[in-house]
Amino acid sequence: MSNYIIDGLAVLISLLALIITLIDSKNRKKEIREADKKAERAIKLSEGNIELTIRNSISEGRHRMNSAIKDLTNFKNLYPDKDQKVFIKLFYSALEDLLNHYERGCMLYLDDKIDKDRFRIEYISEIRNLVEKGEYKEKYFPAHTSKYKAILKVYNEWENHEK
Repeated sequence: MSNYIIDGLAVLISLLALIITLIDSKNRKKEIREADKKAERAIKLSEGNIELTIRNSISEGRHRMNSAIKDLTNFKNLYPDKDQKVFIKLFYSALEDLLNHYERGCMLYLDDKIDKDRFRIEYISEIRNLVEKGEYKEKYFPAHTSKYKAILKVYNEWENHEK
């Protein structure tokens, strides 16, 4: 009879261990789901911060470029016979800085570090204007010599649908 009691206790302990394991497994799955949700939210927040940083840097670059244009125009108006090289250099420096901000944004886009759909919606016309309509497109966007390869790659991805 004592063997039956020992066997019964062994079965009972095994059942209890199985129940505890199942409950623990269920709790861990719930914790993992919650952790996954938190991680997804953290990723979205990070992407949002990156997108805000890109927009702010482009806006600041535009502001510097507009300021350089204003300074150059004012200098031309006040001193039409004076050498404007310094102001022209400052303008091109501001323009290249602005293009560098777009380039970094496009690099992040190509590296899947930001939301691609949102980036496309926000920047499609700006990228198109830079590459197609910009006054400086011949200087900065010839495909074979441009240093702005990410901008051109994003432009081609969006505009050349045959690829």
